[in-house]
Amino acid sequence: MESSNYLKNINGNNIYPCIFSTQGKCFGAYFMSDNSVMFRLLTFREVKNVILEIKPKNNPVQKYDMIQESAYVWYLNLKEGIISHGGRYRFLIDYKNEITAVKDPCSMWQDEYFKWSRIYNHKLFNWTDKKWLQGENYCRISRLSSEINKLTPVEALRIYEMHIGTLTQDGTFISAKKKLDEIAQLQFNAIEIMPVENTYSFNWGYDGVDKYAPNHTYGTPDDLKELINYAHKLGLNVIMDIVPNHLGPDIAELQKTGPYIEGINCFGYKFNYENDEASKYVRDFIIGAALNWVINYHCDGLRVDMTKFMCSDFTMKQMVAEINYHAPYTFMIAEDGRDNDNRVTNNFTQAEYEENEIKHAQFINKIKQNKVSLAALGFDTEWDFPFHKQIASSVLGIWDCRIKNLCNFDYSLRDAQTRVKYIMSHDEIGNIDGTRLISKILAKELNLEGYMCDCKPDLACKLAAHAAHKLSVSFITGEYEKMTPEQQKEFCLKNNLAVCFSAEQVFEAYKKAVRKHKLALGKVYSIPGAKMVFQGDEEANLSYFKFFRKFSTGPEPYLRDKGYEPGLSAFLDSKLTSIKPSNKYSYINEAVRNYVRDLNILCAQNIALTSGHIEKTIVHENSDTHAIYARKIYNEIFSVSNFSNVSYKENYGIMFPKGKWKEIFNSDNTKYAGEGKYLNNNNVKEQFSYISLPAFGITFFEKV
Repeated sequence: MESSNYLKNINGNNIYPCIFSTQGKCFGAYFMSDNSVMFRLLTFREVKNVILEIKPKNNPVQKYDMIQESAYVWYLNLKEGIISHGGRYRFLIDYKNEITAVKDPCSMWQDEYFKWSRIYNHKLFNWTDKKWLQGENYCRISRLSSEINKLTPVEALRIYEMHIGTLTQDGTFISAKKKLDEIAQLQFNAIEIMPVENTYSFNWGYDGVDKYAPNHTYGTPDDLKELINYAHKLGLNVIMDIVPNHLGPDIAELQKTGPYIEGINCFGYKFNYENDEASKYVRDFIIGAALNWVINYHCDGLRVDMTKFMCSDFTMKQMVAEINYHAPYTFMIAEDGRDNDNRVTNNFTQAEYEENEIKHAQFINKIKQNKVSLAALGFDTEWDFPFHKQIASSVLGIWDCRIKNLCNFDYSLRDAQTRVKYIMSHDEIGNIDGTRLISKILAKELNLEGYMCDCKPDLACKLAAHAAHKLSVSFITGEYEKMTPEQQKEFCLKNNLAVCFSAEQVFEAYKKAVRKHKLALGKVYSIPGAKMVFQGDEEANLSYFKFFRKFSTGPEPYLRDKGYEPGLSAFLDSKLTSIKPSNKYSYINEAVRNYVRDLNILCAQNIALTSGHIEKTIVHENSDTHAIYARKIYNEIFSVSNFSNVSYKENYGIMFPKGKWKEIFNSDNTKYAGEGKYLNNNNVKEQFSYISLPAFGITFFEKV
């Protein structure tokens, strides 16, 4: 089947192509229109022969000689009935006078780590999201949104980043469905699923060894489809996180199978994207993996992990070109890490947009020959690293060698609407010390680093954050208040603290940390463009999110210096359900949920905060305040943020844009656990006006 047919016939029920390449040939095993099964393998040039083995249930293994298609590719078409959905198969390759048994590099169903893959028939799942795919639901977000199709633009993304294994106690695709109801009620319009590429047991997901198969510990491919189908029913877009920058490293077999690997990088095995004549096939392999999640699993967008470590901008451009052609409504998010290199999100030139199969194939071949411009890589948006680092330093005082400076923060907002804003993702939580922003702030407020017992200086900051976590958790669960002074002292000593803190001191620091957390979230939502919140932060959840994975040979040395062991205990600690606040303090979690829900509604109702532009910013360094004036056609929003501990009651003077302004949101509202003292109930009529402004707070005004 030609890939262009997919665009003509896509309806969610009838057309289930597997993975497309431009010429309509795919690697892996997939059912054809006549229910025969095509097997296609990329292997070494020097391979003398390839045998396909099929393992029928309770019957002897069957063997079939494959046919050589080219120097690197072997194929075989088996007629209907020889192997059915769920059947097991593998390949035997005769390489350097040795016969090696390998699983399918493009296996779509892998419930064993080694050797045998399972055939998966995408025709069998009963999707019910036909209208969603046809663009009949305005909630669907698309890079091709317009006034005609009424779809929502990428800038309007309100993303909930989630990890399937820790989102719920069960940690499965099916149990995650229950959480989607809550996410939708909080008015997020997209979920971003951390990678589900099959790995060696429990894992963050960034060490996938089966790039096409969902992690078998979370459930079956059908279970993942059920989750995505349900998300669409709730009006939630689904973004799949994919990892094309490395393979493994645990139990990776691709280096035994073919010319996929050219060495190692800081994460694992590095893909062979530009090294030799086989590289064009390796690019097809990884781009096929991307298309798999879009076409076979109906994902609406892809988040591409650490693209700079692909070390191949040509492959980045080829991936975008193939996605744009075969699934044009899909949006692409890069995590690039090159400090907002504009090339990443620059649009293709008009000459690079191709409308027919022949011209598109010619364009792809030019990319494969590295004969195209890299001035535009074509991603629709990217994670905004500079913004994250500035907002984190603004509430923590210092972060990642950046000292709080509102002028530097203001500079980070350039072209902000083209990038995804967030305060902390899984990376900044888990790759540092495993604690969340609130715990990090509490450690600063109580100066825990200065009170640490004997420890190495490079560990003091991490151990202080862990101590802050333990203190805040013991307090909100009610345990700390029940302790006697002697027990509190013993608790502090146990957590490397040379001094003891009273319950009142802990609570005051915790409340301030929550206010700063809310301020940071509010600031994210005050800027036009896509926003993202990491799981749990929408309710000020204090649970750890540590780096974790099961190791086949033991942790690498660099993973042991996080203040914790990244094994099973780290995984269990990271469950979102691991902490149960007492009834006395659970109101704070509810208040922050209300806060995030209303921020999401605020953005949904104000186009200036999605597709708008920043017309003007104001920095008052002496009072630690920052204001943003955002505008889009008829909609104008002016937000004022206070990064200081001083509250103002109708006496903070600031220059408003011209016009009459009405307050529409204030973090000091009592339903957000605020005091309710610093609200602005009267309209602002004068350009220079005095307003109320809560400490560590944010207020939004709309032009009326």
